[in-house]
Amino acid sequence: MSLDGQRPARRQNVPATIAARLRRQIAAGELERGARLPGHRELASIYSVSVGSVREAISMLISAGMIETHAGRGTFVAPEPGTVGSAVAISEATPARPLERKEVEELVEAREVIEVQLAAMAAEHGTREQIARLRACVDGMEAASASPHDYPEADVEFHLTLAEAAGNRYLLRAMLDIRSFLKQDMELGAEAAIRRFGDLGVSVDSHRSLVDAIEAGDVERARATAAVIVRRNREFVLGLYAMGPLPTPKR
Repeated sequence: MSLDGQRPARRQNVPATIAARLRRQIAAGELERGARLPGHRELASIYSVSVGSVREAISMLISAGMIETHAGRGTFVAPEPGTVGSAVAISEATPARPLERKEVEELVEAREVIEVQLAAMAAEHGTREQIARLRACVDGMEAASASPHDYPEADVEFHLTLAEAAGNRYLLRAMLDIRSFLKQDMELGAEAAIRRFGDLGVSVDSHRSLVDAIEAGDVERARATAAVIVRRNREFVLGLYAMGPLPTPKR
């Protein structure tokens, strides 16, 4: 098994670029069915990208039915890789326009339903390794807390890791379905918070508290903390609408 990692993935649509490379190798038989893939950190080194980008790429391929994960064993090429709609499933599909206010409201509703439940389930099922990864994600968020460009990427990485810790493949796919809208929402929230407070320290603290609740196995505290995080982001984003035209999403 060999991996095409000679060229660094483009910064634009990095996860989609990595996913497309892996998909081509699977289709060509270079990655055999049932083959075990390297770990996320090794793949990140091969492609010269962040672990978060690799995780998003792998999640896209899981959603497309081309890759499977097995708890405690690793990530594998699916025995019968999915083909129908794969190209659509792994495209970045970033919205080309800012979300309208009504769309933000509906997205927040979806996040409350999905992410609050994910937090509760992570408190029940999260492994020691997954909790350690969540803490590493929070450290990355703290390091990027003054950057409206880098913070959303770290934030998305946290929430995808949270979805994995919940241990439900269908809820993970639900998160993947709204991934690009989620990132846009987080970009707007980050910009609004930085304008207001100078950095996102308050958000970092909330995410750290969420990990504490998950590690303690406190389902209700995890649920409540996740709800606070989602609702605070809603306030930030809707506050940005009151300040004038919204920025066009980066492509």
